[in-house]
Amino acid sequence: MLDQFFRDGAVAQRLRVNPLGSHLDSFVAVVSRLGYARSTIRTQLWLLADLGRWLRRRALGIKALRARVTEDFIGRRRCAGRLGRGDAATLRLFLDHLRAEDVIPPPPPLVDRSPLGRLKARYEEYLRKERGLSPATGYRYWFVLRRFLGERFGDGPIRLRDLRPDDVTHGLLRHAPRRGIQLYASALRSFFRFLFQEGDTDCDLSAVVPTVRRWRLVDVPKYLKAAEVEALLASCDRTSPVGRRNYAVLLMLARLGLRAGEVVRLELGDLDWRAGELTVRGKGLVHDRLPLPQDVGAALVAYLQADRPTCTTRRVFVRMRAPHRGFNHPSTVSTIVCRALERAGLTPPIKGAHLLRHSLATGLLRHGASLAEIGEVLRHRALNTTEIYAKVDLDGLRVLARPWPTVEVRDE
Repeated sequence: MLDQFFRDGAVAQRLRVNPLGSHLDSFVAVVSRLGYARSTIRTQLWLLADLGRWLRRRALGIKALRARVTEDFIGRRRCAGRLGRGDAATLRLFLDHLRAEDVIPPPPPLVDRSPLGRLKARYEEYLRKERGLSPATGYRYWFVLRRFLGERFGDGPIRLRDLRPDDVTHGLLRHAPRRGIQLYASALRSFFRFLFQEGDTDCDLSAVVPTVRRWRLVDVPKYLKAAEVEALLASCDRTSPVGRRNYAVLLMLARLGLRAGEVVRLELGDLDWRAGELTVRGKGLVHDRLPLPQDVGAALVAYLQADRPTCTTRRVFVRMRAPHRGFNHPSTVSTIVCRALERAGLTPPIKGAHLLRHSLATGLLRHGASLAEIGEVLRHRALNTTEIYAKVDLDGLRVLARPWPTVEVRDE
């Protein structure tokens, strides 16, 4: 592989006799599949050659390579004014490659040995084993609890037996004006049950946490009108590869009402071109099959045939710049929506991917679809989830509204 990147065969030979040389050919194969340009790969090779010489001067072999060693190397290059923009990323890729080849061991798991870290580990294990909750729920709860404990104990020792009902009240009052007060109360209630069960507190403080009233259907869904949705789609530059990819993403949101995470998880095998259907990997590991509209299919074909980079991932939507990998998080899809809204000059109250899901539901309702039919399109498991869209049917609500009582005043 090295010979393909240098006209002078002697250069490739010098690289192979470098302390890291025996692993450079396989590394080049990996970064080539990730879509890096030839010039970038040559820059990566010169960096690794420099790293090999640096290791030799310190009498270190390749098996001594660890993250802390490469960090020291990066620090010295920075001090010498030789640090390149992508040097740190290249070294991370190289370490990952060596671990995949079993040349060096995987990094040891990061374990927080502090009292707060041990408490976090115990609580997350309780949520997983005793409550059967997902790691995502544990992450959200601990984000709240870390703030609560920090406000209560500050930098001092965490004495859980010192917790009192007043601490709960003060915490709730501090956070009541903010959004997410229901999550705050749920996290505290769960945490106090855990502490009492584990014997860390003498009484169950979960009973002190009040139930936060949640009024169903209190909000009106924010949506775009049909003309605004079309303006959003038209804002994509369909003469560029990125624009055609983003146009396909926006069409899937606007025509099918997919969630951002469902777009991210879509794989090539989920597209059934013969049947004109696609499989949606929805919430709760539920898979649904949806018909593939003609315009969505045409946009996907244009992107897949001409623009999707050649890569090993099976994800449909991937990064256009190296490394070519699938979208990392649903926030990437929401960012695509936000930028399209800016280009179209639209300023709705919410700007994420869910805006187009609300817009689809509202459009269906205005064209006479029933709530049950809208629920089927959006793949709601319960009809009451769809009921919120009844609030945007103003014409239907006017029929139900009773006239305002008036008093006739007579002139005397």
